Amino acid sequence: MIFSILALLFSVIVMVYCLDYILLYSTQNKLKNDLNAAVHAGSLSINEVELAEGNFKLDTTTPGISAQDMFYKYLRLNMGLDLNNIAVTGSKLKQGTPVHVDELIYIDNETGTLLNLGTKPTTCSYSLVASRTTCAVTLNSGSSTEITRFIDETIVGPSIVAVVDTIHEGIGSLSDEPLLLPAVQEVYFTK
Repeated sequence: MIFSILALLFSVIVMVYCLDYILLYSTQNKLKNDLNAAVHAGSLSINEVELAEGNFKLDTTTPGISAQDMFYKYLRLNMGLDLNNIAVTGSKLKQGTPVHVDELIYIDNETGTLLNLGTKPTTCSYSLVASRTTCAVTLNSGSSTEITRFIDETIVGPSIVAVVDTIHEGIGSLSDEPLLLPAVQEVYFTK
């Protein structure tokens, strides 16, 4: 009888951990898709004046339609965030959960310049010779929940790179897990 109760208790504990694991990766996949849609929207902000002169560049200056404005607009719409990037009712995240944009950069592959569109200093670099961008973002450095994401990609056209972080709240007494999600969207023009 006692072994049956212990086996049942063990099964319940394993089930709770499995459910939390499933919810963590389900949330991560949904948020990754939303982030990909946001960087895609930002990458569609083509500078028409530059395009008329034969230069394929993104618009980073026109209010309302600039790459960063379109990124934030679709990030907030898709993830269900308010203007402060806090989850609202109906969001894929628990209400009140913040989403932080750790990196938001525009890479102009023609000139080899990297423009920081975010508010935080960037850790990204770009090599014009190799046409590669590299970034490393670390969250909760030095703690048991430290997490690092690396981006090392070849860039074909003007590109938007973004890294966001948020928290997945664990079930019951399970600890909260940090989520750090990267996304890169390139635009290339076929001649």
